[in-house]
Amino acid sequence: MKKWLMMFILVGFIAFFSYLVYLNQYVKKSFSDNQFTNKQVTQIEYQLEDYPRELINMLLLVEDQSFYEHRGIDFKEIIRVVYGYIFEEKPIRGASTITQQLIKNTLLTREKTFTRKIEEALMAVLLEREYDKNFILERYMNTVYLAQQGSVAFHGFAAASNFYFDKKVENLSLNEMAKLVALLKGPSYYNPSRFPERLNQRAEMILLMNRKYKKIVQ
Repeated sequence: MKKWLMMFILVGFIAFFSYLVYLNQYVKKSFSDNQFTNKQVTQIEYQLEDYPRELINMLLLVEDQSFYEHRGIDFKEIIRVVYGYIFEEKPIRGASTITQQLIKNTLLTREKTFTRKIEEALMAVLLEREYDKNFILERYMNTVYLAQQGSVAFHGFAAASNFYFDKKVENLSLNEMAKLVALLKGPSYYNPSRFPERLNQRAEMILLMNRKYKKIVQ
């Protein structure tokens, strides 16, 4: 019995290790090849240093305040989500770091299951082993979905700035930056043409946070 148990553990370890190797190669190749370009997507590439610091701060304050401290996942938030899923039968939601969001947006489906959440977390850790924080933040800001016009999606803050305000992102006002960050929660729900009051309320909250809290990047 003990022999079979040891064999089972060994096989499980080998299988898990092999899976991690596969995920690592998949993540590394995907981001090195930049294979996310699509004819149905409008995207403008910016370097991180070219984005306004105020926009970066608003983004981090709202989406991931510990971005420069964690290694891909926020363990406190993960524990909260897992506890809610197991003991309170709550759906898997929230708690994703910017790194996890980048993985979800570019490599995974939008399915909300416990298994997919674990896969997302593993891939986020592997991504942070391969690339530095600024690369990850830059890629996120260039690829996150923010607008839709017919069959064409607009990804990234630079493309969204041009779409919504007909401006380069570096020329945005603070209010306009806050609106773009607000849209991350749901470009359809906060659509400025259909629901301007929703968008304005969330943007005001983001502006308040930006004034109240210490800047994450200087």
